Amino acid sequence: MAVLDRAPRSATVVAETDVECEVLPLPAFDSLGTTHPDLKIRLLENLARGLSRNLRKANRELAVLE
Repeated sequence: MAVLDRAPRSATVVAETDVECEVLPLPAFDSLGTTHPDLKIRLLENLARGLSRNLRKANRELAVLE
């Protein structure tokens, strides 16, 4: 979400085993619109799908509480 709204991250991830991570700094992500627009669209679509999944899950969990 922070990539989209430029707000602080809303979660932290801690790995239980050793991992290697690739980092895409925000300025590099922003420049993808010029250098690799298809890649940026794909990344944004995947982010949107993940957020949609999380929102639907939260809505289901809230519905149980009603």
